[in-house]
Amino acid sequence: MKLNRFAIYILVGAAFIAIGILVGLTARVFPVAASAEAAAVDSLFNFMLAIAVVVFLIVEGGIIYSIIRFRRRPGDETDGAPIHGNTALEITWTAIPAVIVFVLAIYSYQVYVTIRNPEPKDNEVRIGVIGQQFAWKFTYEMPEDSDPEVTPELRERIKQYMIDSTLYVPLNRPVRAIIESQDVIHSFYIPEFRIKQDATPGRVSEAYFTPIEKGEWWVVCAELCGVGHAAMSQINKVVVLEQSEFDQYIAQLYAKAKETASDPRSPEVGRQLIVNKYPCGACHVLDDVGLAGNIGPSLNGIATRAEGHAERGEGLVGGTDAAAYIRGSIVNPNLYLVPGYAAGIMPQNYGNPNVMSEDDLEAIVNYLLTIR
Repeated sequence: MKLNRFAIYILVGAAFIAIGILVGLTARVFPVAASAEAAAVDSLFNFMLAIAVVVFLIVEGGIIYSIIRFRRRPGDETDGAPIHGNTALEITWTAIPAVIVFVLAIYSYQVYVTIRNPEPKDNEVRIGVIGQQFAWKFTYEMPEDSDPEVTPELRERIKQYMIDSTLYVPLNRPVRAIIESQDVIHSFYIPEFRIKQDATPGRVSEAYFTPIEKGEWWVVCAELCGVGHAAMSQINKVVVLEQSEFDQYIAQLYAKAKETASDPRSPEVGRQLIVNKYPCGACHVLDDVGLAGNIGPSLNGIATRAEGHAERGEGLVGGTDAAAYIRGSIVNPNLYLVPGYAAGIMPQNYGNPNVMSEDDLEAIVNYLLTIR
C-alpha cells in the first residue's frame, strides 16, 4: 500500500515537473526580443518560471489534497493526532529550496555579467542618454569634418546640437549608452531590448545592447520621477536602422547642428530645440510642432497672451515685454501661475545654464514669440 502511494507521489511530481517545463518553454510573457541580450534574460526568466510553476503546483496541490483528505467528517468530534514534527520532511523542504536558490544565484550572476559587463568592442557606437522631467534626449558623437572653417571652438558649439529626442541605433552593432540625469532619478528602460538602468543625478552609468531587429519601440522611464512620469512612456522612441541609414542620419544631424551653431538664437533653432532637446511635449500642447501634452498650459497663442501678461507686469524676468514673460515662465515658472495649474509642475532648473544655455533660452523665447 505504501509502495503504491509512493508511486502515485512520484507520478504526480513528474507531472508537475513536466507542466512546469512546458510552461517555461512556451510562455510568451515579454514583447519581441529585439536585442542580442534579450535571449539570455528570457532564458533565465523562463527557467525561473518553470521552477515557480512546479513549486506552485506542489504547494497548492498539497493544500487541496489536505483539505479533502483530512477534512472534518460529519459527527467527528475527536481531536487531531498529536503530531510534533517530521525531521526528515523539514530537512527536505529546507534543502530543496536552498539548492534552487543556489542554482538561480549562479545562473543569474552569469546572465548579469554577460549583459552588464561586456568586453569593449572596436565597432561599438557611443550614445549619450539624458533623463529629464519628463522626457529623454540623446546625444551623438560628431563625424570627422575636413572643412578648415570648422575650428575647435566651432566644433564645441556644434557638439551641443548633436542631439535628438529619438534614439537612432544601427542594426547588429553594439551600442554603449552613457546615461545621466539632469534633475531627479529616472530609469532608462527599453522592454524589447531587456535593458534597464537608473539615471542618477551627479552619476554617469552605462548600459549595453546590440539591436538585432529592425523597427521602432518606446523608450520608457521605469522610475517615478514626478507628475509627468506616465508621459515618459509615450514621448521618445528607439529606431533601429541599417548601418547605411544610420550613417545618413548622423550626417544629416551634423549638417543641421552645424547650421544651428552659426545662428543659435534664431526662431527656427528654438523650434527645433522644443521638439528635439527639451521635454516640452510631455506637458504642453503646441500645434505648430505637434506637441500634445496635457499636464501644463497650452502654448498655442502664447505670444498674444504674453503681451497681456507683460502689460499687467505678471511673471516678468529680464525686461517688461512679452519676451520677459516667456523667459520668466521658463526660468522661474512659479513666479506667475496660470489659473488652474499648481506650483511645482514645471521643472525649476531651466535657469541653470548647465541645463539650458542662454543661447537655447533666447532661441526658444524668440520662437514662442511667433506663436499667435
